[in-house]
Amino acid sequence: MMDKTTIVNEYLGDIKFYGQLVGMWPDQKRFAKYSMRIIIFVIITLTNVAQTSRIVVYYSLDNLTDQMPFLLLGLTTLLKEFNYVLNEEKLRVLLNGIVSDWLTERPKEELEILKAYSKKALIFAFIYKASIWFSVFMFLLLPALPPILDIVAPLNASRERILVYPSYYFVDEQEYYYPILAHMVFSAFILAYVFIACDLNLIHIVQHACALLTISGYRFKHAMDEADFYERKYNGTRTVDKTYAKVVQSIDAHKKATEYVKKVEACHVHYFLLLVGIIIMVFTVTFVKLASVEMGSTYLTFSAFTLSQTIHLLFLTIMGQCVIDSHEETFQKIYEAQWHNGSAKAQSLYVLVLRQCLNARKLTGGGMITLDLNSFVQVSHSILRNRPREASQSNDRTVFRF
Repeated sequence: MMDKTTIVNEYLGDIKFYGQLVGMWPDQKRFAKYSMRIIIFVIITLTNVAQTSRIVVYYSLDNLTDQMPFLLLGLTTLLKEFNYVLNEEKLRVLLNGIVSDWLTERPKEELEILKAYSKKALIFAFIYKASIWFSVFMFLLLPALPPILDIVAPLNASRERILVYPSYYFVDEQEYYYPILAHMVFSAFILAYVFIACDLNLIHIVQHACALLTISGYRFKHAMDEADFYERKYNGTRTVDKTYAKVVQSIDAHKKATEYVKKVEACHVHYFLLLVGIIIMVFTVTFVKLASVEMGSTYLTFSAFTLSQTIHLLFLTIMGQCVIDSHEETFQKIYEAQWHNGSAKAQSLYVLVLRQCLNARKLTGGGMITLDLNSFVQVSHSILRNRPREASQSNDRTVFRF
């Protein structure tokens, strides 16, 4: 028999690990939780101050476009962290809901559904963690390029050392290179931990919502398995009462699933809207740079930005698409049930549930942007269609057309 600790360690272990690192795990001790939050806030704020200082001290349009993606990335980090800080109780309810549903006594088939979606969440989590760490290490490798090139293609003098991202620390960057680099590396790891901790929460609660919807569809589909029109007509109401009770239980499961989806959206509704807006801004700025910059470390940096933000946006829309697909699968299972063998009361309940499924809840950004793959395609198409074209004319340097 599983208890809460076993379920958390087996199915929510990655959420707990990363959540504790950034002060986001609801059951974490208060001192550790607030300490981690303060450290993250101070480090990211200092990072943004250093980046803003570079814009102010060396203001130009090029410097502004160089700096904007990194500033927006720092803003995204704070947005992710404090969304779950401000919605800590909502997150606690959602995570406790997962544990509670695992502790509930269920038929074997429903447990298999929960396990299947839990495995799906772990796969999504692994892919997302791998993409985040890959993006972070791509940036952390940038300072290693000059020493490597000095060995592979040496010049008369050593190449100038470069930083992870452009900033201004009010000191000589070459003299204090390693302390500055240490701060940048620390900031990069904090960013990775915050992104992973926040989005693992989203992965697990969304997949659990999909599992609850699937369970409700399974109940509806099999509620009428024992019902038979002729048996109901000639052998009394015993079977009728039994199947009607199963339909009522199915409705309760569906109501619980839709309420859980509603709670997921309530925890992220403004967060999704702001996040998609920031991603679009980052896309716009990076395409401006990629359209005009020559091949080199800057080009590789903004290419990495484009790739990582594409993955980030795709991940968000896939989570929303999972909810939509689960609603559609539930509708299909309800429709495929042998509802015509049930009593008039049971049939009316099926009709009402099918009608409700037509207005199923979705994950949206402030009710303005629906998170699905269609939105991903539309955003991507809009950005690519409006990308800068003036840099397509070549000059003395090598440029690339996008």
